[in-house]
Amino acid sequence: MEQHHPPDGNRQGFRVQVIQRFLVFALVCLAAYSLTVGGIPSRITLIEGNAREVQLGRPLDLRRTASGLELLPFEGGVKLVPLSQGESSLEVRLWDLIPLKRMVVSVVPDIRVFPGGQSIGVLLPSRGVVVIGHYPLVGSDGHSYYPARDAGIQVGDVILRINGQTVNSKSQIERAIDDIGRAGAQAEISILRNSKKITVRLKPIAISREKLSEEVHMPTDERDTTYKLGIWVRENAAGVGTLSFYHPDSGLYCALGHVITDTSTNRDMDVASGMIVAAQILGIHQGSRGQPGEKIGSFSGEEDIIGTIDRNTRFGIFGRLNTMPLNPYFREPIPVALADEVAPGPAHLYTVLQEDMIERFDVEIQRVTRQASPQIKGLVIRISDPRLLSVTGGIVQGMSGSPIIQNNKLAGVLTHVFVSDQTRGYGVLAEWLVRDAGFLEPQHESLSISESLS
Repeated sequence: MEQHHPPDGNRQGFRVQVIQRFLVFALVCLAAYSLTVGGIPSRITLIEGNAREVQLGRPLDLRRTASGLELLPFEGGVKLVPLSQGESSLEVRLWDLIPLKRMVVSVVPDIRVFPGGQSIGVLLPSRGVVVIGHYPLVGSDGHSYYPARDAGIQVGDVILRINGQTVNSKSQIERAIDDIGRAGAQAEISILRNSKKITVRLKPIAISREKLSEEVHMPTDERDTTYKLGIWVRENAAGVGTLSFYHPDSGLYCALGHVITDTSTNRDMDVASGMIVAAQILGIHQGSRGQPGEKIGSFSGEEDIIGTIDRNTRFGIFGRLNTMPLNPYFREPIPVALADEVAPGPAHLYTVLQEDMIERFDVEIQRVTRQASPQIKGLVIRISDPRLLSVTGGIVQGMSGSPIIQNNKLAGVLTHVFVSDQTRGYGVLAEWLVRDAGFLEPQHESLSISESLS
């Protein structure tokens, strides 16, 4: 029988089609596996005693590591069962041959805290005054001098002592420098800079009070001359915020949800030896578009101290309470939600609008930013409670630090308001706060792959 063979061109075209279809199939498979592997988190945090299922599509395998984590296979994935606290490293493999992704699993203790919501007054250290600027001094020779700046004093420095004398106010500095200058002596100034104590020596400059009045808008008095350093200073201040949560066993607390910054210098303030006190809210000043409102608070001072301030971080202030405040909505401490447990949806916010009464308000978590490491602004919150909106217009200053509860877990803490929309703002995830407080530090181990599950 006569056989017919396809022409060489047709045979070549057939091969090209086969190769193209194979490449398309391979790309589709690669994309499918990429999507599958991409959906597997690179870091998982587990509460001790709580298991979690990880979905794995065939032919993916998960390599086991340390004995502190048990892997139980099921149809479609693996259940991670924590046996002890610590950090393990797992490896996702294709056909048990090709490593595709490494997973870090942290097993942390079951931390339960009391949500806050109480209004607090923040008392900064009473010692010292803050340098907020420099200005020129015109001497008798007509030249301009910057004695403090030239001696190395910087904006943000806290002046503690002058010639061994403690100073806590602007007037004390003025009198001390004037006396030293009239005695023809040198000023020895002790300052605090980034938690480090530094000593600076310089001679005050004599200037005409009339000239000083013209240059820096100060009144004159009966003396013709005075001695100055050429610095603007401000006494340490206090403000009102909200307690976020506290740990009943240790007394450690978190408040504010953001760092305390000196508005004059735009630097983080040194709050060591600061204190928090019980505060009352006397009223609410509603804001407007572009101008946030604020709580009008009052506190008596040191007689109402409820705790100390140890650290001032980007997530707020941390310290230890000496009086455990009550939140009437919670008789027992509640769990802290892990970052991947928080989801868009309804939640509650706890804060004070009048006197010292904590109230619960409806809010909506609109967006959760999946963050692999501690960051601020992990949540977008919208105020939905009609009463809160009617009283405040939305989020106002003084509400920062108010706890956000979802599914009876501490999900986060309110931090910043949207300037363009006062009904919305940012929150920080609660897991990052308790990590910053030192509660969720896992024990690290050097691990090696020893067994595979398929």
